[in-house]
Amino acid sequence: MKLRPLLYAMGLMTLGLGLFMLPCVVADLEADRDEWRIFFLLSIASITLGGVMALSARVEKVPIRTHDAFVLTVLLWVVLVFVASGPFFIGFGMSFTDAVFESMSGLTTTGATIMTGIENYPPSLHLWRSLLHWIGGIGIIVTAIAILPSLRLGGMQLFHLESSDTSEKFLPRIGEIALQTTYVYLGLTVICAGLYRLTGMSGFVSITMAMSTVSTGGFAVTDASFAPYVEGHADIVAMIFMSICSMPFALMVIALHGKWKLVIKDPQPLVWCCFAIAGSVIMAMYIAYHQEVEVGPEGTLRMVAFNVISILSGTGFGTEDFNTWGPFPATIFILMMFLGGTAGSASCGLKTFRVHIAFKAMISYTKQMIRPNQISPVRYAGKRVEETTLQSIMIFVFLFLASFAVLTCGLAMTGLDPLTAISAAAATICNVGPGLGEIVGPAGTFQPLPDAAKWMCITAMLLGRLELISIFVILSPSFWRN
Repeated sequence: MKLRPLLYAMGLMTLGLGLFMLPCVVADLEADRDEWRIFFLLSIASITLGGVMALSARVEKVPIRTHDAFVLTVLLWVVLVFVASGPFFIGFGMSFTDAVFESMSGLTTTGATIMTGIENYPPSLHLWRSLLHWIGGIGIIVTAIAILPSLRLGGMQLFHLESSDTSEKFLPRIGEIALQTTYVYLGLTVICAGLYRLTGMSGFVSITMAMSTVSTGGFAVTDASFAPYVEGHADIVAMIFMSICSMPFALMVIALHGKWKLVIKDPQPLVWCCFAIAGSVIMAMYIAYHQEVEVGPEGTLRMVAFNVISILSGTGFGTEDFNTWGPFPATIFILMMFLGGTAGSASCGLKTFRVHIAFKAMISYTKQMIRPNQISPVRYAGKRVEETTLQSIMIFVFLFLASFAVLTCGLAMTGLDPLTAISAAAATICNVGPGLGEIVGPAGTFQPLPDAAKWMCITAMLLGRLELISIFVILSPSFWRN
């Protein structure tokens, strides 16, 4: 294993996080808050440490082997989480466990929080939480586009843009793909912030909420999440951008280059929208029939659609305490946590393409059982899905569900009730944020959980964000023997 390139990459990322702390200094200076000193000192420390690591480990450009890519992908996220926890731990007196939890939740765009009385914290901390979302969102998008497919993780190779492919290639190098994806990501953030500003949000709130929305993160600047902004119709803006950012960002870049045939061929956006529309309509009809609502049919549909899109996209914003909607909506929300967004998006969960292919594979295997001599290949986006891809998808789904089951049992062992254990496990491994029940539901936080449960949730957030298999691979003894 080549250690110097790994140290060099970690140094650059640590330096980068230090630079991202500087806007937090400006935010507190503008608000005349003394907490700017915390971020200034931590920024200097991070820049210095990262700079020293990068300079001391700098080497000529060398190819990174697949073996090293696994380690680098996991190690970078772990290092970033611990560095990013500094302001929470050193500056605001949180315990080490709580600081790491909040940092992991931010960078993995989960949105689960241990903080209460959020309105009382300085602007610097609000901005830092949103910046963590924003950094993590673009980080996982670029990782999903440039790294995970080449590692053949859970069927992601379906979306790998091979450098030798000249027929469907829209950019010549992965670096340019990542750069133009970043431009799209930044542009969506700016547009979202501008529209939020038009709905009546202050300039600062519109920026922080836009970063949380586009990254499908879910951190808000109030304990009430998104509820204070519904009257200004900001929820409509949020629904639009949560939906857009649940789509593959590579498709957005392709669309900007006029390759609309490639965009239309990908069934993910249509399938995701069908899930969102069907879930919203069914749940709205259920609530209108079983509960008395004062907002009328249109208001009910709008209220339900916001929360459905928020959970399905993995954002985790809330306008209502959907714990009070009854057992059927709670069950639907759990299922939507698992469905998640699309491949190559900032979203979460099993991903639409895996669910779609698994369903098609089930139909194909059923046909073969009825007619053993019949050849019934699984096709996706007009192409035959190779057996190796089917195998990786099935392995991923199994590992995902097995990890969820183990995590649920582990959380229950810490004394949590079944609903809290199940929903906390689903909310963290699917990177959604709020769970169900009085403790971790939309009206609660993860603060009351014992430290052991919080560390399980921290692990679950990392597992879910990095597509599980990369973590399991580096934990394998054979990986290190080879």
